Amino acid sequence: MIDSPARTLLRRELEAHLNQLGYSGVRKKRQATPAAEIVRISPVRGRLAYGETVLHEDLRRRDCHERLLFFSQRRTRHRSRILFFIGVAETDRAELEVLLEQLGIRNS
Repeated sequence: MIDSPARTLLRRELEAHLNQLGYSGVRKKRQATPAAEIVRISPVRGRLAYGETVLHEDLRRRDCHERLLFFSQRRTRHRSRILFFIGVAETDRAELEVLLEQLGIRNS
């Protein structure tokens, strides 16, 4: 992904949000494909959280749709869900919610 100023800002805000929720541990990225943009772990509970940033132009890209689907369906070895957070500009939030419903990631 290209690191535009908008994506960098969204990533910083998403990382700050994850830190506030207690996901402050940085987990080393694995060689798995695709790799999550942000991977954090809760040092207290040991739970994983993934994060992705989505810009306006990403909302129509098929590879973005595939990444959102892939990370929304990830599970741990014990079959529990891995939390998945998406950083998006406020102006694109409604369009993202519609996309998530179309992809079957989120119910209306």
